[in-house]
Amino acid sequence: MKRFGIAIPKEVANQVEKLSQELGVTRSDLIAAAVQEYLESRKNHADPGHQCVGAVLALSDSFSDVGEIIEGYKASVLAYTHLHVEGRCLTILVVKGSGDAVERLTLELSKKVHVARYVPLM
Repeated sequence: MKRFGIAIPKEVANQVEKLSQELGVTRSDLIAAAVQEYLESRKNHADPGHQCVGAVLALSDSFSDVGEIIEGYKASVLAYTHLHVEGRCLTILVVKGSGDAVERLTLELSKKVHVARYVPLM
C-alpha cells in the first residue's frame, strides 16, 4: 500500500466523508475504489491508435462553462446539443477521436462543470 496526499474541493470531501460513513468504509477505501473504477474505464484509452466513439454528458450552471472547451476540441466533437434540466444546463456532445483527446476533453470539462461523463457507444 502506498500513501500520498490529495487536494479535493471541500464539497467533494464532505460528500466522501458522508458516503464513507453511510457505507461503513474508510475514506481511503472509498477513494481507492473510485480511482480503480476510473482506471478500469480508461484502460483502452492509452492504447496507441485507440479511437473513441461516444457521448460526453456535462451538467453545468451555464453553457458558457463549456462553450470554449468544446471549441478547443472541435476536431473530436461531431455534434452537440444543449438543454435545460431543473435549472441546470445539460450539454450532450457526440465525440469521435483518439482516446487521449476524448479523455482530455472530459477531464477539462470536469474542472468547470458539476458532472462530466464519457459514455462509449462503440
